[in-house]
Amino acid sequence: MPSPSALLLQLFRLQEEERARVGRALHNQVGQALSAIRMGAHLVQSEDDADLRAEDLHEIIRASDETVAILRDLHARLHPPQLDAIGLDAALRAEVERHFAPGTLSVSLPPLPRAPQADLALVAFRIGQALLRQAATRADGGAQVTLTDDDDAFVLSAHHIPGDLPDAALWRALASAAGGRLDDEGGSHWRLRLPYGPAPATSPDPA
Repeated sequence: MPSPSALLLQLFRLQEEERARVGRALHNQVGQALSAIRMGAHLVQSEDDADLRAEDLHEIIRASDETVAILRDLHARLHPPQLDAIGLDAALRAEVERHFAPGTLSVSLPPLPRAPQADLALVAFRIGQALLRQAATRADGGAQVTLTDDDDAFVLSAHHIPGDLPDAALWRALASAAGGRLDDEGGSHWRLRLPYGPAPATSPDPA
């Protein structure tokens, strides 16, 4: 297991990589789309032909819809709204929809009988994100993801994940810090078990 300082540096690197991805998307996608919308608006102002004006307006609406979709995707990547509003299962299903075409991934993500504590749900989601990104590298889409209840804990399992899970030591350390564990079962099978909430403090024995 890497040292705590090495894990902190690894976490910092991951955060910076995510910031860089978001920054590139804002500059390359959102920035270009807004420039196209602005240019289209100027064209509409100077357009006398009603049919061409309607066509330019249609293009502005299309570009606006695409830009809104990009911004929603970036927001979901930074912090999934379903995690707060609906729950972990819905957030994971939305992540599956982002990475996989319908029917290409076997999933069983039913609602849990109770909501995990917010920070524990976020830990599960981030580890689930990493597992789904790795599952997406499998060409035939044959991976399986399940979410189940286990009395005082919940379990996220991912099967038939190709290759090594990037930053696995960091994800294991994060699961352990949250009071759970992430186990590699046979190289391509991963099992994350986390408590619904922090373990209750143990009362000292009476004197």
